Amino acid sequence: MTATDSSVPSATGATATGAFHRTLTESQLRDYQRNGFLVLKGRIPDTDIARIEEGFARNPPLDGTLDTSGATYPEPGRYTLAQNCLKDPDLAYLAEHPAIVPAAADILGGDPRLTAYVIYDRTPGGPSIGSHNDYKRWRPVGSSMNWAFTIVPFCDFDAAAGQLLVAPGSHRLDRVTVGPERPLCVAPPIKPEENDYVDPELERGDLLLMNMHLWHRANGNTSDHHRVGAFNKYAAANAPPATGYFLYDDDVHDALSPAGKSLLAVHSHKPIATTRLVLHRERDEPELFLADVDDETMLPGGPTFVEQAIPDWDRGNVIASLQASLREQLRIETPWASYLGDFDEGDHLCRVYGYTLTGLGFPVPYDQGRWLTRSQLESDRHEIGFGYELEALDRWLDPTIVRGKGLTQAQSRVNQYAY
Repeated sequence: MTATDSSVPSATGATATGAFHRTLTESQLRDYQRNGFLVLKGRIPDTDIARIEEGFARNPPLDGTLDTSGATYPEPGRYTLAQNCLKDPDLAYLAEHPAIVPAAADILGGDPRLTAYVIYDRTPGGPSIGSHNDYKRWRPVGSSMNWAFTIVPFCDFDAAAGQLLVAPGSHRLDRVTVGPERPLCVAPPIKPEENDYVDPELERGDLLLMNMHLWHRANGNTSDHHRVGAFNKYAAANAPPATGYFLYDDDVHDALSPAGKSLLAVHSHKPIATTRLVLHRERDEPELFLADVDDETMLPGGPTFVEQAIPDWDRGNVIASLQASLREQLRIETPWASYLGDFDEGDHLCRVYGYTLTGLGFPVPYDQGRWLTRSQLESDRHEIGFGYELEALDRWLDPTIVRGKGLTQAQSRVNQYAY
């Protein structure tokens, strides 16, 4: 059993169904693909922004400052409102806005899934942020292989409030390649020159669509008013984050409309308390390794913990927990893992990842458990583990799912492209 609404085909996101009608022209799509961004002027009515501002006023930033100055809201700084604030209907409205979601579906090439709902508030005197892109293999909001920003400014992002600057073409789609492993490979990016950036001249109510690999930066707020905007992120339904989704609670799901509920790939009040690995190898047919853990036969793994190598608010990456269990149980450490889904284990959820052995490892036996073929697993599935193992293996083998490589925070502090 997975932590997902019954209307969503799978917790990892199903093959795109095209449920949203196209709103962008072919010319606009070409501009987006060439430049890595597209500005739709005045796309969000002022009455809609005013409604969202009312919700924002009831929910001042709950996640603290994004810098290290120790500022307290609303002192000069950069603050966010995110996570489960969507349970407020006046905020949930923006996540499923009829001008935003179809446009996101167009640029993603299929149905979108919400990976992050974030309202940024750069208060007067708040600092700038340097050049960067947001494809990040340790972050639930950044590790999908096909995701995009939808940015709506609540004020003019002018010279006083602080422009959002973008570097056209810096998304470099040719950096994504197919390698010998199941997930796709991404080469390190090339940082643009400072004079490569342009000001898209964003005004209140505009909609900026931005590719996940596009480099951007923002100037500080020198005005006497708050610089506020919504920076939501959507992934294609068939391209789940490699680390796993941020897990929205059931109240967020309930706050969305029937159509909007499909935007949540996973939701639950239960915590993610365990993590396990589909360790797969190819023989005459696919094989799955089941470990002997405390006199039980199950996927290798164990309890989760919060990794704090890179402090952040978008939790969901429990690969460090998985790696700790793998070292203890199997004496192995995989260089990456890729998210498969969240499965019910009674009073909690288990976040399950996948990894395929390439045959290049040292030829020692895996004597802490046993290998089962897919056929054996199917015939014995009611007697093994928690009952979801066959489904997890089939998800890993599904060729319609586009996967990336998820890393721990500790790995990514060194070089997130090194593995």
